[in-house]
Amino acid sequence: MRKMALFLLVCLPGAAPDEKAPEFTLPDLQGKQHTLSALKDRKAVVLLFLGIECPRSRAAEPRLDDLAKLYGEKGVVFFAINSNWNESAAEISDYVKKAGFTLPVLKDDKNRVADLYKVRIQPTAIVLDGTMTVRYRGLIDDHKIEEFVRTPFLKKALEAVVAGKNVEVKSTDPEGCTVRRVEKAKSQDVTYTRHVAPILSKHCVSCHRPGQVGPFSLENYEQASAWSSEIMVYTRRKVMPPWKPVTNEGHYYNERRLTPDEIATLEKWHKNGAPEGDPKDLAPAPKFADGWMLGKPDAVVKAQGGYVVAARGRDEYRCYVINNPFDEDKWVVGAEYKPGNPRAVHHIIGYLAMGTAAEKKDAADPEPGYRTNGAGPNVIPSGSIAGWAPGNMPRMLPPGVGRRIRKNEKIILETHYHRTGREEKDEGAELALYVAKEPVKRMLQVHMIANFMLRIPPGAENHKVTASIGPLSSDVQAYDVMPHMHLLGKEMSVVATLPDGSTKDLVIVKDWDFGWQETYQFKEPLPLPKGTRIRVEAVYDNSEKNRNNPSNPPRAVKWGEQTTDEMCIAFVHYIVDTESRTKPSKTEENPK
Repeated sequence: MRKMALFLLVCLPGAAPDEKAPEFTLPDLQGKQHTLSALKDRKAVVLLFLGIECPRSRAAEPRLDDLAKLYGEKGVVFFAINSNWNESAAEISDYVKKAGFTLPVLKDDKNRVADLYKVRIQPTAIVLDGTMTVRYRGLIDDHKIEEFVRTPFLKKALEAVVAGKNVEVKSTDPEGCTVRRVEKAKSQDVTYTRHVAPILSKHCVSCHRPGQVGPFSLENYEQASAWSSEIMVYTRRKVMPPWKPVTNEGHYYNERRLTPDEIATLEKWHKNGAPEGDPKDLAPAPKFADGWMLGKPDAVVKAQGGYVVAARGRDEYRCYVINNPFDEDKWVVGAEYKPGNPRAVHHIIGYLAMGTAAEKKDAADPEPGYRTNGAGPNVIPSGSIAGWAPGNMPRMLPPGVGRRIRKNEKIILETHYHRTGREEKDEGAELALYVAKEPVKRMLQVHMIANFMLRIPPGAENHKVTASIGPLSSDVQAYDVMPHMHLLGKEMSVVATLPDGSTKDLVIVKDWDFGWQETYQFKEPLPLPKGTRIRVEAVYDNSEKNRNNPSNPPRAVKWGEQTTDEMCIAFVHYIVDTESRTKPSKTEENPK
C-alpha cells in the first residue's frame, strides 16, 4: 500500500476526504455551464484534473475512458478539468478530438477550481459520493504504464462508493506535472531572454520541439515559463537533460550536463516568478534545417504508412521495405530517423538486403510491411544503416569513415511497436541519408556483445549477468557504445581491458531507463589495441520493489524479443586501423 498523504486531512478545507466538496460552476469546451450541485444524488462524481501536455495525464486517458464507460452505466459522472493557463479551450478541443478522449472537459480559467480544491499536481482524481462528500483524492493508479499498474486506486474507490462501502485508501500523493498557474515576477535579476533562453537552446530545444522526442516544446518564453517548475525540479535532480553515464565526464561528443551555475540560474528564475525580461536581449534561436538535426539531407526515404497498432496486447514487430534512392554505390556518413508515430514506436533498426526475399514477404502480408518476431528482418541482411530509439541523437561520421550502401540493396526498417492503451496509426518512418563528399577509407563496423543465455530468477534485486568478447584480432578505434536492456535493467557497465592490464570505461550507467536508450558517442575515437577484451556486466531487479517489473508476482525471465522478456547487449561501433579503401568493396559489414 502506498504511503498515505495524511497532510491533506489537515490542510485541505472543503476538499479533503470525508468533507463536503466546494461548489463550483465551469464551462465545457462548447461553452455550456456545469454546476456541481446539479449532480447531487448520483452514485458518484469523478473530478479529474488533467493537462494535455502532461505526459502522465496523457498516458492515463485510455484508462479513464474505460472507467467512464464501465461506471457511467452505474450512475457515475466523470468530468475532466483543465486548469492550465497555457492551454486554451481551442487547443484542448483540437487535442481531445485527435486523441479520441471521450470525457467531457471543463475549462478552469485562472485556476479558480484548482485553488478551491487545493490541487497542485495533475493528474489528480477526486471522487465524490451522492451527498457531494469527498471519498477519495490522489492517484488514478500507481504507474503511468497500464500494464505495470498494481493498485488501481481510482477504480477501487469507485467500487466501494458504488457498493455503499467505505473506501479503504482515501488519499494518495499525486504524481505528474504541476498545474500551470500565472505567477507574478518578483525580481528581474534572472530573466528568460538574457539568462534562461541560452541554456534551453544549448541543452534542451533539440529534443523539446515539434516532431522530436520531448513531450512538450521549450522554444519560446510562454512554453518555458509554463514548465519553469519542472525545469527547476528535474535539472536540480539532474534527471534533465537526460544523461546516464557516471564516468568519463567530458569524453563524450553528445554529453549533456548542466553546470552548477546553470542549474542555479534555472532555479532562481522559477523562484522569482519566471520573468521574461527585455525581448531585445534574446539571442537568435537555434536553426534546424528542414526539420533535420543534421541539416539538409542528400535523400529522404519513407516507410509505407497506414498500419494500425491495436490498443492492447503483446508488442509487435513489422519490417518495411523501401527502395534504395541511389542509382550507384554510395558511402553513407549520416543517418537520421523520424518515427511515424513516436507514441507507439519503441525503436527502429535499419537493415540493408540484396535480392527480392524481403519484397516477397512484404507482398504476402496484407498489412503495410510484414510481421517478424523482432529478431531481425527474417532475410539475410547485407548491411545495416543505424537506427532510432528514444534518446538517440544523430551524428555525422568522422571524415574518411562511412557505411556502404550498394545500388541494388533494399532498405528495411524493422519497427518495434508497443501498446499505448489506444489504437495508434503509424504514418511511416522517414529516414534522411547523407552521403560522403570525400573518399572513404574505413568502413564503420559493429561488435555486438551479448549474453543470450541469461536467466533472472524471481525476487532477485541485484542479479548480475555478464558477456564479453576478445581478444580483439586487430588494432581498432571505437566510436560509440550503446547498452541495451529491458524493464528489469538496473545498471550496466561496458569496460575494455587492454593487453597491458589497464582498463578503460566505455560506459557505466547506474540508473538504467528503458524509455531512454542512448548511443554514447566518444568525442575522440577510443584506441583499443589488438588483444583488448571488452566485458559487459548488467544488473537486474526482478523483485516486487521494481515498479517497472511487468510481472506481479515476479516470474523467471529469459532472453526474448518482447518488452516483458530481457536482454543483455552492448553495441560498439568501430573501425579497423589497418583498413584502407577508396570505394566500396565486397567486405561484408557486421549487420548488428
